[in-house]
Amino acid sequence: MRRRVLLVLILVVAGVAAWRIIRFTSERRNRLFQSANELSNLATNSASYSWDAAVEKVKEPRSDDLGGVLDVPQELKHYEERYWFLATQVAEIEKYNVHTVQDYLDLAAMIERGELVPVPAVTETYILLGVGQRADEEPFTKFEEEEDGTVTDRGDYQALQKLAQNFNGRSFNLENPYDRHVLKINMLSTIRPQALKIIEEVAAAYHQKFDRPLPVSSLVRPEQYQHSLRRVNRNAVTIDTPPHSTGLAFDIDYRYMSVAEQNFLMTELARVKNEGRIEVIRERNANYHVFAFVNGNRPSDDLVSASLEKAGAPPPEANHTEAKPEKPKNRAVKKKVQRPRTKARVRRKRRR
Repeated sequence: MRRRVLLVLILVVAGVAAWRIIRFTSERRNRLFQSANELSNLATNSASYSWDAAVEKVKEPRSDDLGGVLDVPQELKHYEERYWFLATQVAEIEKYNVHTVQDYLDLAAMIERGELVPVPAVTETYILLGVGQRADEEPFTKFEEEEDGTVTDRGDYQALQKLAQNFNGRSFNLENPYDRHVLKINMLSTIRPQALKIIEEVAAAYHQKFDRPLPVSSLVRPEQYQHSLRRVNRNAVTIDTPPHSTGLAFDIDYRYMSVAEQNFLMTELARVKNEGRIEVIRERNANYHVFAFVNGNRPSDDLVSASLEKAGAPPPEANHTEAKPEKPKNRAVKKKVQRPRTKARVRRKRRR
């Protein structure tokens, strides 16, 4: 009997300890993200908008009248040449010799030079939802991948130290793990002005139509961050010139959107693409990947064709100069009708 009682007590103590660890970790993570968002708000005059309220607005259940048939425009589908989409972005990077961010030290230097600008964590028309979620508290290091796959580390902290003295309304202690984490999140909440202009334009149209902030899930991603993200996201490109490492690309999260919202947003993105200002695709991991062209003009087909191999395509065996969207297959395809989640449906799901 005593042994049983002792065993029960041990299990209870272990359970309480595990619960406290999980709770502490969760609270600490939430506190980090909240602090980072508050800092970004203060620096960009968006403190009047509640980040928590915006998140609730993004995730709230939709009404039945926002359902229907999901209609993905050809502009948001892959081309017949599967590598053409990525090659278009590589061609733009090559054309303007756009610098790709290697690591946080490199990112700090670009921010200091004004090549990347801070993006508010929340505004009336959009919210950063998930940006920097893979950031850590580790010390800042230089990322250089050698041919054998090893990574070397060298100094060059001058730009970072200068940025840490005053960024997004406060100073950061680089010796403090908490400050390093918050600083990384704030640095990842930056982008080139050309891309920010597209975000603001599309977000304004979406907000005017549905009275919701547009959820933006990713902005600039240094190659150092990109490699760590690749472990959990197979869409994180690791070619020599990954689009997100230029600061010209961003992702829009459509996980919580109704069919009507997605159809509207895709129409808007297709319009901007047809104007020649962006490249865009609907990814299966609940994101729209958008890439803004430097001067608002698509690179020529010749430049794109010349960039296919750099985008990962095998050596050319045919003429790839024509970029045509993928044609529908001959067999009839039944379109899936998606119904938005209502509060009643959410309750039934929880009972299960």
